[in-house]
Amino acid sequence: MTPRRSLLTAFCAVIVAVVSAPAAAVDGSEYIDAALAGVNEIPGEGVSAPKSAAGIAHATLAMAVDTRPAIETGLERIERAWTTPTGSLDERVTLTRRASLEFGIWNLDAQARSVLAGSLGGDRLENARVAVRLAPDLPAGRVELARAIWLQGDAPMAALRAALAALTAIPRHLEASLWFGGSLLFILGLCFVIAGIWCIALVGSAALPHVAHDLGDLLPGKAPLFARVAMLASLLLAPVALGEGLFGLCAVLSAVGCFYGDLRQRLTIFLAASLFILGAYPVLQLAGSTLETFFADPVAEAAISTAQGFTHPVDQVRLEAAAASDPLAARALAMRARRAGTLGEADAHYQKLLQQAPDDPVIANNAANVRLNLGHMESALALYRRSVELRPDPVVLFNLSQAHGRAFQMDELSNALAEAQHLDGELIAELTALQGAEPVGFVVDQPFGTALIWERILRSIHSDRMAKEIRSLFAPGRLGSDSVFAVSLFGAILVVFGVLGGRISRSHHCARCGHTVCARCDPESRGRSICASCTQLFQPSETTDRELRVARIAELRARDERVERWLVVAAVLIPGAAGLLAKRPVRCLFGSIFAVLALVVLIWRNGVVPDPMVAGATAPLVSILIAAISLLGYFVIVLLSLATRRNA
Repeated sequence: MTPRRSLLTAFCAVIVAVVSAPAAAVDGSEYIDAALAGVNEIPGEGVSAPKSAAGIAHATLAMAVDTRPAIETGLERIERAWTTPTGSLDERVTLTRRASLEFGIWNLDAQARSVLAGSLGGDRLENARVAVRLAPDLPAGRVELARAIWLQGDAPMAALRAALAALTAIPRHLEASLWFGGSLLFILGLCFVIAGIWCIALVGSAALPHVAHDLGDLLPGKAPLFARVAMLASLLLAPVALGEGLFGLCAVLSAVGCFYGDLRQRLTIFLAASLFILGAYPVLQLAGSTLETFFADPVAEAAISTAQGFTHPVDQVRLEAAAASDPLAARALAMRARRAGTLGEADAHYQKLLQQAPDDPVIANNAANVRLNLGHMESALALYRRSVELRPDPVVLFNLSQAHGRAFQMDELSNALAEAQHLDGELIAELTALQGAEPVGFVVDQPFGTALIWERILRSIHSDRMAKEIRSLFAPGRLGSDSVFAVSLFGAILVVFGVLGGRISRSHHCARCGHTVCARCDPESRGRSICASCTQLFQPSETTDRELRVARIAELRARDERVERWLVVAAVLIPGAAGLLAKRPVRCLFGSIFAVLALVVLIWRNGVVPDPMVAGATAPLVSILIAAISLLGYFVIVLLSLATRRNA
């Protein structure tokens, strides 16, 4: 038979084998290639070729027909449990929840969102309860449950408990913790920037009349008022003209406050400047890094997608490339292999991770689950015990009890289960219910959690883009681009002008009438806290007209009452003014922080970036709570400051 006819015969045999193979057989293309390679193989080199077409067909059929059952991956099992019709919705949810927990997916966000959107029909309350069972850590589901219970109207305390559960679920949900954390960090950083600038402006502006007066004394002769104001405006606007923006203006006001203020005012300026730098640099940088985690760190993005059950081929390539040096990538690969059903590969990954992180209880638990499913009972029990020793956890103890059950160690099973119930009885009751009446229980994988991602974010700030955009609004020049320069400049201002303020004669307000007292204009007033007119009025001599003195004092008291009413209004409406009026400038700083925080958090009540369908109504709920606490703190400071001023 010629080689061409032999090749044609082999090809026809392969086609017949593939078409007639059962559904469980794997794809036959690779066997076609193998058969063709066998035909073209040169005898005597490597594996010899079959001597006839019948031999080729026989070998090809043997290779094509694979009677091994196909391995069902974790995601396929979860999908099958969710889509297969069952006797009741509760049974369907139970099977889906069990399958997801077994493969370490504690929150089925996609299914929960689908239920909340009404894919199952039913009423609002029933859908919310199903969504919470599918994704117990999803804040959007929890808050929707709270809303449904509240609208039902017969269990307000249950609705409040559900709303509180939505708040406490945020740290446990990876994507929600990143979104809320990044948004709150952004709000806090912006609050620090605005409050720092506002406080410096208030403290410095209080001394501007004295600055205008003293600058006029530097000119020859008696300078008119407009000339003094023009000199002051030139001084204040010089940094703005040089491109330093509002923060440059604050640098001048800081110098004014340090020169004319006392020790408390200088301390307040120091704290306010530190607050601005803290918010403009590390806090906003951390906020940007958190919100841009999915874009700035491709390995973290791939690991998070894998943890949620969605692994793109590109993500797998990234994880495999980084696994040798990145523990997060290695964990994600081990998790992916476990869900794919390739337990040998998963075991190899976990053994490497155990060597790299022997004190990680999550790795020990998940490695024990793989070992248990491979049939290595002793090593699985040892890993479970190691995990419990590192950190007592009800899930690990439940898994340990399941391992003892498979080994028919009933006493050890009871002890482990009792200890797990002591730690979290509600969770163990749920896991026991999910196990049902099956003789062989299931074990639960643990996700790598939010702490690992946050540690990664804190170790390295990936992006400064968002922080630069915010700083450019307030400090477009060098002060906004160079933190070392900003710290050095404000440090120099505090030291230099603080020292000069204690050695150079300055004008000040009269403690009685508020008029300017200047030792250069009136040498006799040097060292006095009140002006010459008030000295004559309140320290009368024998030649002073008593009736005129009484009338003048009554006039001053009426003026003080009018001014005091306006000052109370200003103390309430102008953030930080109450602390300055009570001569407690540090309260000015805290009042500014509380007021600005309430304003900013209400502006961004729905988050800084769009909600990735994890927060729902939890975002405005958190914003309202923060705003309420901030306003309460603000009014407490205002009341304390007014009481201090009245008692002074």
